[in-house]
Amino acid sequence: MRKKLLSFNSIVFFLFSFLILITACQREISNETGGGGTPTPGVGVDDNIMVTAGARGIVIDENNLPVQGATVTSGAYTTTTDRYGVFGFSNISLSKANGYIKVVKAGYFTGAKTFVTTAGRIHNVRIQLIPKTNTGSFDAATGGTVTLTSGGKLVMPASAVTDAGGTAYSGMVNVAMTWIDPTAPNLPEIVPGDLRGITTGGEERGLETYGMLGVELTTMGGQPLKVAAGKKAELTFPIPAALGAAAPAIIDLWHFDEAKGRWIQEGTATKNGSNYVAQVSHFSFWNCDAPFPLIDLCMTVVNATNNLPLVNVQVRIKRTNGSYGYGYTDSLGNLCGKVPKNEPLVLEIMGQCNNIVYSQNIGPFSANTSLGTISVTIPPTNQLVITGTVVNCSNANVTNGVAVIYTGGTYSYSVPVTNGTFTHTIIRCTNAALSFSVIGIDYATNQQSGVVGGTGTTGTVNVGTIQACGTSSLQFVEFLIDGSPVNYTQPPDNIVAADSSSTGTYSNKTNVYAFRQSGGVPPTTSYSGFNFSNNTAPATGLPLNSAFINAGSNQVAQQILTSNPTVDVTAFGPPLTGFIEGNFNIMMNFSGTPKNVICTFRVRRN
Repeated sequence: MRKKLLSFNSIVFFLFSFLILITACQREISNETGGGGTPTPGVGVDDNIMVTAGARGIVIDENNLPVQGATVTSGAYTTTTDRYGVFGFSNISLSKANGYIKVVKAGYFTGAKTFVTTAGRIHNVRIQLIPKTNTGSFDAATGGTVTLTSGGKLVMPASAVTDAGGTAYSGMVNVAMTWIDPTAPNLPEIVPGDLRGITTGGEERGLETYGMLGVELTTMGGQPLKVAAGKKAELTFPIPAALGAAAPAIIDLWHFDEAKGRWIQEGTATKNGSNYVAQVSHFSFWNCDAPFPLIDLCMTVVNATNNLPLVNVQVRIKRTNGSYGYGYTDSLGNLCGKVPKNEPLVLEIMGQCNNIVYSQNIGPFSANTSLGTISVTIPPTNQLVITGTVVNCSNANVTNGVAVIYTGGTYSYSVPVTNGTFTHTIIRCTNAALSFSVIGIDYATNQQSGVVGGTGTTGTVNVGTIQACGTSSLQFVEFLIDGSPVNYTQPPDNIVAADSSSTGTYSNKTNVYAFRQSGGVPPTTSYSGFNFSNNTAPATGLPLNSAFINAGSNQVAQQILTSNPTVDVTAFGPPLTGFIEGNFNIMMNFSGTPKNVICTFRVRRN
């Protein structure tokens, strides 16, 4: 049965998806050396070789719901997730061997995904955040034990905790701890990185995981703590029953380095009954893994019915023990990534509900391999094709634009418009009616359409002609600082408006973020933003809660000097197509100098 396949994924050898950039030609950074492809398995890896590419992804929580307002970084670049949990980067500098995306959200452990980067492509990722809650506590002076219901355990010796600066800490210590089940069906989405590790000899290997523990120590007030120099903590990793027989007596231990985005080999763990036990000198995510060699595998996936590429579909590569890795195809149906070397494998194409729509035995492969074109016959009852035409204000075909398709939940698609037309296939697992919305955007004129709704089950739904006209798609945040302008405009800048949830400390707030990213190596980012108590209609005198403004030349302000600052919101449009517009006038402290700040803004309401 299909669900059985999900119960054995003790390994993730992640395939990396590539979505071709729509708006610009790409080139590799000038310090690129050697030819195409990725580092040969068994040879030292250089993460400092950079290429220009992009990344797009979805961030979800433990309930598979989108996470809005999460901070997403890649190197010097920063953005935030929208109401659908979606984020995106384009034209940024990424490590060729190890592109790295990090996600931070209050109340969750840091999320991280890494991938082999191809120049000129946007890489598609999906990240599920793990809740970070207080698991237990102990007195630093006496040490203590904290145990999870899963059997994961932390044992701290006495007087073994310091603050972040290394000063001995006395008092109660809060412990946030989580165990990652290596047999969990969502393992590829929650695991930090992509389960490629760097050995003590500097070689890259795939990792077969037998379980992970993430641990963070804080004071009762939330300040970070760490293990004292010369001390070690004991970690116990439960071994799932399904993996017990195969688990070696001694296994390599690896920690996730958040700065590098890499699993780093460090020490070993010893099998004790149904657990692995290890001594560690610092905390992050720790992982019990058996390494294996890798090769590169590429393919193109098309729909046999019309020979069109299957876009953004999940492709799984499964080992004989049932473990698997996965990735998503790009706008041309392409997919490349690293898979186990010299092993028979199974290739599977998945629908939206983890249903298998195609399966093929492949391998073993002793060297980098291209499978060429894979033609997938999808039963008519499993596919819904959405197609249409996008024209500009003169009713001429749009040649530089996209159709944004929203299907609710965590699914949204940005489909390129080619000579005025777009086509997108959704592989389904149910005949229930699917409601969707489409917006046409013309990048040449910065105009957009209204929402065109549709409903379908199977077959083809043609939404007709969408005119990207009548509403400006332009977004801007403009500051006048003592008469000097600092302006952000999208495009080319990145502007996001994120509404906070209706509950919690930051409830009913609108956060506006504006980012400018340079093309240097390393790149630089100019970031400004503000937060105000939101409304659902135009209003005056809304409280301005915070502001951060980067005026360049090391002129940064985050202290508001004006008493009871407010924002006037002049427009509050509907979600997806509407915009929030407004202004404020305040005094701020720029490195000790008070300056007047006048801001006007127009941002899309997500």
